Amino acid sequence: MKNIQLPETFTALSDFRKHDIYLPEMDPDQIISDFFPGTFTELVQRLSEITAAFYGGLLKQSGKLFGSEAIEQLSAAFMYDLGTKMTLRTLGIKPDLPFGIPTAVKIIIAAVFTSSPEYNFEFKELNDHKAEVLIKGTDRYHRITQNLEISELLQWPVIRPFIQGVCDTMGLDVLLNIQVIKLDPDSSCIYRVVITEK
Repeated sequence: MKNIQLPETFTALSDFRKHDIYLPEMDPDQIISDFFPGTFTELVQRLSEITAAFYGGLLKQSGKLFGSEAIEQLSAAFMYDLGTKMTLRTLGIKPDLPFGIPTAVKIIIAAVFTSSPEYNFEFKELNDHKAEVLIKGTDRYHRITQNLEISELLQWPVIRPFIQGVCDTMGLDVLLNIQVIKLDPDSSCIYRVVITEK
């Protein structure tokens, strides 16, 4: 009988899998070993790719059903709603956060931590009146929409409505300026995000 070492990721996340039931002739350890992501990096990357595929596939189908202009409209509405929900969730967990530009930026960073592993950030300025942050890395939304040949129908970066949703949900009266510093064919990107008081 072979002794199979289960991935560390499976052990850490076994609570999610405790109700799985296999047939007697199946080898659960072998299936887990063969198909469960072996590292947390691999797990996060796969989840990110699935999220991007869902986003891109839905946009492409909306274009087929409702015309190409629906692609940008759906993307913007989806991202704005996501920003709103992320803000409400974060404020529900951390209700004592003061409303202001620094907290809005923290919510954006929380989204990077939990949902956008391919992004990194670089703070340039952060105070009660202004935030300037560079968002760098690989834009998974650009990558999937390029693969699906719909990227030219979107306004880049598609995360702009997300950030607007964060600010609006907090009731902030701010100016939002997002510049594409770099967006290459391989989807490597640098976005400059500036939020200032009106």
